[in-house]
Amino acid sequence: MKTTNKHNKKIIKFLNGRAFYVVLCLSFLAIGIATWSGVEGFKNTHNKENQSQSSDTAKVPSLPSIQKDPVDTNSTENRNETAELPDNTPSSEPTESESQKTEQTAAPVATVFINPVLGEVIKNYSETELQYSMTMKDMRLHKAVDIAADVGTPVVASGEGIVTEVLTDPMYGVTVIIDHGNGITVKYCGLKNSPFVSKGDTVDSSKQLGVIDVIPCESVEPRHLHLEFFKDGKAVSPLNYIMQ
Repeated sequence: MKTTNKHNKKIIKFLNGRAFYVVLCLSFLAIGIATWSGVEGFKNTHNKENQSQSSDTAKVPSLPSIQKDPVDTNSTENRNETAELPDNTPSSEPTESESQKTEQTAAPVATVFINPVLGEVIKNYSETELQYSMTMKDMRLHKAVDIAADVGTPVVASGEGIVTEVLTDPMYGVTVIIDHGNGITVKYCGLKNSPFVSKGDTVDSSKQLGVIDVIPCESVEPRHLHLEFFKDGKAVSPLNYIMQ
C-alpha cells in the first residue's frame, strides 16, 4: 500500500513539473486534429460539388456533331481542269464544207422553163373543151400540149429538177417524170426505149432525157412530144410556164 502511494506521488510530482509541456502538446494535438478535420471536410464538400456538376452535365443532351463533307480534291481538280478546257461548242454558223453538202443535197428548183423540144404545138391544152382524137376516134379532154418533132429528135429537161420516175405507160409510151420544185411536176411522154436518165438523177435545164418515138394512144397523129405539167398535183397548161 505504501509502495503504491509513493508511486502515485512520483507521478504527480512528475506531472506537476511538466504540466506546461503536457498542455502544450495537447494543444498542438488538438490543433492538428482540427486542421485535419477541416481539410477532410473541405475535400468531402469539393467532391460532392464535383459529383453534382458531373450529374448535371450528364443530364444535358449532347448536341449532334456536324460532320462536314470531306473535300474532294479530285473533284476540285476536275472542275479546274474543265474550266480551263477550250470551248469546243460547235458554232451555229455552218462551215464551208457543211454549206457545200447542204447545197448538194438540197432539191433543185426550176426558176425558168424552156421548150423541151423545138417544134410546133399541134394540139393545145384543154381542161374543159373536148378535142377530137384521130387515133381513138372520139372527143376527149387533152390536159397536155403536143409539140411536133420527128422520131429521134432529142428531148431535154424543161428546167432543173430530180427524176422521180422512169416508166413505160401503155397509153403514152416511155415516160420520164421530173420534180422541178415549188410543187411543179412534169411528164415527158412518148420517148424511145432506154432513156438517158434514171430515177433519182438530178438534171438541169437542157439535160437530154431521150429521143422522140411513137405514142401508142396518139400514133395516128404526127410524131410529137406529149408534155404534161402539174402544179401541186393538179394539171395545168405547160404554156403558162414555158418561156416563149
